Amino acid sequence: MSAGTLAPYAFPQAFDDDGDPLDGGRLYTYQAGTTTPATTYSDADLLVPNTNPIILTAGGRYKIYLGPASYKFILQDANGVVVDTTDPVGSIGLVTSGVVTEFSFFGDPTSPITATTYPSGATFTSCHAGTAIFSLDSATLATGTYALKGMLLSTAGDLVSAAFVNLTDGSPDTPIAAMTSTSTTGASVSSGVIPFASPGAVKSYGIKTKVAGGSGFAWAFQLVRLT
Repeated sequence: MSAGTLAPYAFPQAFDDDGDPLDGGRLYTYQAGTTTPATTYSDADLLVPNTNPIILTAGGRYKIYLGPASYKFILQDANGVVVDTTDPVGSIGLVTSGVVTEFSFFGDPTSPITATTYPSGATFTSCHAGTAIFSLDSATLATGTYALKGMLLSTAGDLVSAAFVNLTDGSPDTPIAAMTSTSTTGASVSSGVIPFASPGAVKSYGIKTKVAGGSGFAWAFQLVRLT
């Protein structure tokens, strides 16, 4: 089953203030409420990322699929003048997936994974390319169980692994929870239940990746509440 949903119309078209199609317009996509770029896709399987910005056709048309996340859209004309800003833009997948997305880590789908061990370190530079850092006191989490979801792809069928790690305490190179895949076309996968640190202090969490051989890719990471 495909993971993506069209956002928000099947055949979106943009216009300028005179009602003319926004020929050569630019649609920038970010994580909701931020200036951090967020990847969208041109296919429902979330395998082919769009450029960011998306360049509109002469008729002002574009195609965009979203993962189960919230985005910010900034629409500009061909000269870079802002036409409209919409924040947030929620994917239909947030409603229909049966889980609640608590945080979107995202991830660069074009940055290859080549490390055969999880990169060492406790800073964002050791985390998977394009992913955010999630900082919270577990006391603030809604009651329930949580897991990491995302897309993994192996170029040659070697095992690709993604780990949810605590960057604050203990060993930041040891997974708290992990997920794996050998799919050569990209697969939506999920980790086991995440055991967060004890409540009482803010901890920072991140995503690290590795591959058993060759190279791989990973993107669309989400922290989700299962129950």
